Amino acid sequence: MNGKSWMGWKKGLTGIETAIILVAFVIVAAAFAFAVLNVGFQSTQKAQDVMRAGMEQASSALELDGAVIAYKGSGDFVKNITFAVRLSPGKSPVALSPEFFAIAVTTHDRHWPNVYTNSTDNGNCQASLGEVTACIFPILDGGARGFLEQGDKFLVVVAFGDQTVGPGTNTQVTIELKPAIGNVLTVQRITPLTLTDVMYLG
Repeated sequence: MNGKSWMGWKKGLTGIETAIILVAFVIVAAAFAFAVLNVGFQSTQKAQDVMRAGMEQASSALELDGAVIAYKGSGDFVKNITFAVRLSPGKSPVALSPEFFAIAVTTHDRHWPNVYTNSTDNGNCQASLGEVTACIFPILDGGARGFLEQGDKFLVVVAFGDQTVGPGTNTQVTIELKPAIGNVLTVQRITPLTLTDVMYLG
């Protein structure tokens, strides 16, 4: 092999090596770019999940379905306050068992952090003397028992045992429904200046 042929062969070999190195760099760069994009997509998905969970927790899973009605007791006090609730659009079913649900009641001078007893079908919600009790009864319940689902309607009844705990005239009453997931549904009303047997509180 003469010197000229050797130099040409050497140049060709150098060109092949350079091409191989360039191809290797391209493959490594592509793999690195894919890894970066994949991490970016995962981070975006996690951020969306966090935002979705935050919005789920910030908005109430329950909403009022109609008016709040109060009933007078044998004395000059409110014995029962009732209202219907339904699931907010797009929300997941709400468990109504006492382990996952609470109802707080506040009047002008008293606060009960949780007076909820249970969801029941018998329509009877009675409070002992000096006590406050809250019950939930199904009005429309086409889904799983013990859950408030889309299309369901439940009646919330807050019962006051006697006038020592029951609100009188012109008294603000705040009822808070607290599901395990989602924000609190607050129902706040003021009793009329004159109590009648049945009172529409709006």
